[in-house]
Amino acid sequence: MRDFRHAKAMAKTLRAALAAKGLKLSISESLELIAGAYGAAVWNTLAAAIRAAQSEKSAEQPATRPPPEPTPAADAPSRGTSFTAALAATLRQSVGLASSRRHSYNTLEHLLLALTEDADAVAVLEGCKVDVADLRTALTRYIDDELLSLVAEEGESTPTASFHRVVQRAVIHAQASGRGSVTGANILVAIFSERESHACLFLTEQGMTRYDAVNFMVHGIRKSDAAA
Repeated sequence: MRDFRHAKAMAKTLRAALAAKGLKLSISESLELIAGAYGAAVWNTLAAAIRAAQSEKSAEQPATRPPPEPTPAADAPSRGTSFTAALAATLRQSVGLASSRRHSYNTLEHLLLALTEDADAVAVLEGCKVDVADLRTALTRYIDDELLSLVAEEGESTPTASFHRVVQRAVIHAQASGRGSVTGANILVAIFSERESHACLFLTEQGMTRYDAVNFMVHGIRKSDAAA
């Protein structure tokens, strides 16, 4: 499994995976996302930690002995990890929701609205006793009434930094757990990491928590009426 020393390779893999799904990331943006996943404030901080770790490793090698060759598995991208067809369609729908309103940014609220029609995400929402129709209505009202400042005359909708972070977290979690694909359910859970977002607020107002979602996904346990 990769660790922080393979951050550049992970950033490259993430950038390629998102580009294949129509989500464009610059090299610097992908590096910053990976840095955030390892708890570093900025990429330069993580890069310094990588250099320090590599220096330590080099110092431990005997002077008469060349450094070992890296194993293929260490630097190869995780095999088989990809977006499901359903999630790819949901991400495209999220972009469409922003573009149809001429919004310059594709936000987490657009993404969550698209997830209310994603079968994997809806299964989790219903398992957590969320009123999906009510959530969809609240999100639509918010997007139409509160995001008027995002309306632009021209140009494509660009995913926000929080949008990228959520997708990136879902990808990393799927890789870490050895799962072969990332689903709308993974994206839904990742939204709870963006605590200051309105998307997270709407889920919380429905009485849903990250624990509820994970409990349903991992154990199949539905939130009881008493706990709702």
